[in-house]
Amino acid sequence: MRRTGGVILGVVAVALAVGAVALFTLYMTCGLRGCPDVRLLRGYVPDEASVVLDRDGEELVKLYRVQRVVVPLDSLPGYVPQAFVAIEDRRFYEHDGVDWTRALGAAWANLRAGGIAEGFSTITMQLARNLFPDRLPARERTLGRKLGEIRVARAIEQTYDKEEILELYINQIYFGSGAWGIEAASRVYFGKPASELTLAEAALLAGIVRAPSRLNPRVNRTLAVARRQSVLRRMAAEGFITGAEAAEAMAAPLRLARDSGGEDRTAGYFVELARQIVERRFGEAVYTGGLRIYTTLDRRAQEVAEAELRRQLAAIEAGAYGPYRHPRYRPRRAPADTAESATPYLQGAVVVMDVETGDVLALVGGRDFRDSQFDRAVQSRRQPGSAFKPFVYAAAVAEGYTTTHVLDDSPLRVVQAGGRTWAPRNFGGSYAGPISMREALVQSRNVATVRLAQEVGIRDVIALARRLGVDGDLPEYPSIAIGAGGVSLLDMTAAYAAFAALGRRVEPRFILRVEDRAGRVLWRPEVRRRRVLDPGVAFLVLDMMRDVVDRGTGTAVRAVGYTGPAAGKTGTTNDATDVWFIGVTPSLAAGVWIGLDRPQPIVAGATGGRLAAPVWGRVMRRLPAAAGPDWRPPPGVETRLIDASGAIIQPGCWASGPVRAEYFLAGTAPAGRCGRILVPSMPDSALEDSLLGEEYVPWWRAPGDSQPQRPWPAGTDEARHDAGDGVEGARADTATGGRGRGHEAGDVGRQPAQEEREERDDEPRGERRPRLLGRPGPPLRLPERDRR
Repeated sequence: MRRTGGVILGVVAVALAVGAVALFTLYMTCGLRGCPDVRLLRGYVPDEASVVLDRDGEELVKLYRVQRVVVPLDSLPGYVPQAFVAIEDRRFYEHDGVDWTRALGAAWANLRAGGIAEGFSTITMQLARNLFPDRLPARERTLGRKLGEIRVARAIEQTYDKEEILELYINQIYFGSGAWGIEAASRVYFGKPASELTLAEAALLAGIVRAPSRLNPRVNRTLAVARRQSVLRRMAAEGFITGAEAAEAMAAPLRLARDSGGEDRTAGYFVELARQIVERRFGEAVYTGGLRIYTTLDRRAQEVAEAELRRQLAAIEAGAYGPYRHPRYRPRRAPADTAESATPYLQGAVVVMDVETGDVLALVGGRDFRDSQFDRAVQSRRQPGSAFKPFVYAAAVAEGYTTTHVLDDSPLRVVQAGGRTWAPRNFGGSYAGPISMREALVQSRNVATVRLAQEVGIRDVIALARRLGVDGDLPEYPSIAIGAGGVSLLDMTAAYAAFAALGRRVEPRFILRVEDRAGRVLWRPEVRRRRVLDPGVAFLVLDMMRDVVDRGTGTAVRAVGYTGPAAGKTGTTNDATDVWFIGVTPSLAAGVWIGLDRPQPIVAGATGGRLAAPVWGRVMRRLPAAAGPDWRPPPGVETRLIDASGAIIQPGCWASGPVRAEYFLAGTAPAGRCGRILVPSMPDSALEDSLLGEEYVPWWRAPGDSQPQRPWPAGTDEARHDAGDGVEGARADTATGGRGRGHEAGDVGRQPAQEEREERDDEPRGERRPRLLGRPGPPLRLPERDRR
């Protein structure tokens, strides 16, 4: 019997010894996974969200895999760390990583319950498993993991002081709602930095960490408040606060910040494009490196662009421009950022950029970023219609054509590949016959423009457009002259900016600089400019486009109140599926596009002048940066006086009709000729005074007119003018540049006769409006060197 008892005791002793060895092994190896080197925490920097800022340093949005912003402990009110100590580890300042008193109490409670009823994790133990989740996985509720926690916690305590441990802890732990660390939690739940937390708010956040999902105040407000009260009572019991302070905080109402619902809607398309640019350079650090990304975005310009586009789209849907027969705007949360996620309602896009630096100040890629992430300013490839025409005229001027060069605007048939013929037409089927280049662009004459492109060479036109930065589908067909290719709004806006900069193209820029979390500059994209056009060529085309705004198809810019220097061109595709206005001031370039994702006529008689130009004008009117000194002719551009026939007026000759100034590249002005009546010889200055006296008719109005032409909403001369922008025989592109079947020009009918009569009633009676071939180039008085 004794022998049997001895054997049993021996077996028990061996088992205990083996168990002790096993426990020691588990402890020393942190659960057999190996112990991390806690000394590495000395240089430890947790994953931190990067911040995207506007050009003035104001935050736009954070980018993160883990939403965290690290803050030093001494930047917080003292009651913030005290709240965590009180509720999570009241003997934190007394133990060496493990609260053995609490551990024994938990063991006894668990033994009585026959399972895990109570834990004993200290702040340091929680930190250990948060810092090393691969070695100490929280999902494993095993003795080995707990021993590993104890081992790592004691090692942390031996390496760092209590304040360092607390700072690591409050920046590392999870608070629910995607917030990691106290700063992110403060902003998510209360919309403020952690340095501004009240006692009641700090207590609520301290209470969340025990069970972030269950105690989330957005999910269970009652439980969260009850937990907050427990924290406050514990803080008072531990002497961190007085009973009166606890009572006051407990009585405080819980006011949470409005839930942003995920993506920040502010400048969503711009931010997404900036994110892609920086991610290509910095990779995963965009989400984990705490970068500060300063963008070119001007918050005022962005807000104005968004507001004016939204206003115009709503007006179109409300029937201000005629019956609207498509679905109206209603968010439906499109699933992707591709054209296949097309929205059924009316869309639009706006780009505003600085012509000198290329900084994109505003970019609106659609009506609602949360609803559809497809960027119609950058990703979309749509036909620009007559907005492409300035490239044709630029190619012609570069070849030596003058703005007074006479084009043939008469019926034309073009034989295409395979023997098919194409007959471009002007709006309404009318033709002007002989017409100056300036007037052909101002009136948006399709046939004259196609002829000009053929004379200059289709390849040369396309090459010039590409030199200006238009990178799209530009087929080598005659119809490209009137916008039959697929282009992006950003490319077109940047190309027009080259005209405003007198021939210098500047690459669109979205990022000013990127800094690391210490403020060191990691990347500063430079301004990239290059000469793509002769300054004189650019100026002449720019000057013709000024007439488009002042008396042509873009007069809505003036009608909505923008009075500063401006040049631009309208664009309307066949069947009115896409409407454009691209314009420039001496400092800004901006583009507006309106249409549906799946091309369909917007409204009857829709044109770029009626629908898009007003948006452009209102945006420019509200941006102080748009104002500035007018363009001046560059060296190599001469000014001459011409009469209504386009002839240079020679000294001693009377003018035929109204007189105006015209610009020419040096050496290209045609020889002057006299009319039927000669006058005695007189000095040049006296001749100028006689020619520019009271008979001079300003370029923007006929005698008796008091203000620019009024646009819309009914059918008007402006609307009918701009309808000449239609793309005849062009391919209808989808949002991604897909091709549809061609359409014949002239499918868009004329406005009702009643509307035409109403528009004529606005004109002065008893006076005949003279036909002006162009605008005068300021100044009206010729420079001394050109008086000959």
